[in-house]
Amino acid sequence: MLRLVGAALLVAGPAMAGFLAAQRLARRPRVLRELMRALEQMEREITFRLTPLPQLFTALSQLYKGPVGELFAQCVEGLNALGAVPVAEIWRDALRTADLDLDERSLRALQELGDVLGQYDEQGLHTALKRAGAELEAAAELAELERERKGRMDQVLGLTAGAFLAILLI
Repeated sequence: MLRLVGAALLVAGPAMAGFLAAQRLARRPRVLRELMRALEQMEREITFRLTPLPQLFTALSQLYKGPVGELFAQCVEGLNALGAVPVAEIWRDALRTADLDLDERSLRALQELGDVLGQYDEQGLHTALKRAGAELEAAAELAELERERKGRMDQVLGLTAGAFLAILLI
């Protein structure tokens, strides 16, 4: 009986690791697409309603949950903190601490967006928002392809490794 429990635990451990890896792969495209929607909404709010950044970040942090909402909530905290910290620095800190799972190109595009946030250059802001959106779209498509290719493989490998260990030790 004890051997069966041990074998079940041996199968369950690596299988769970495989399923968690597949879940992480599935999470990334979802977060990237949500961030794209947030940037599109940000562009509309700035263009048509001329919403101030603190108010815009507050609205976005309440509208979006998870890592995207956390990004904007950290921006709100940074803007509300005492001291004269530039918006670009607040944005970079929020990007660094939010769990967005960004690749290098997407992170660079979002950092460049932060460089123009809070400035009065409307054309530069639109260009940075479009570029960041395009980078996020490309990253989301690549993440979706990776999820399709590797997600099922991670699940099967985890389950197979657990079964192999159980058979080996029984």
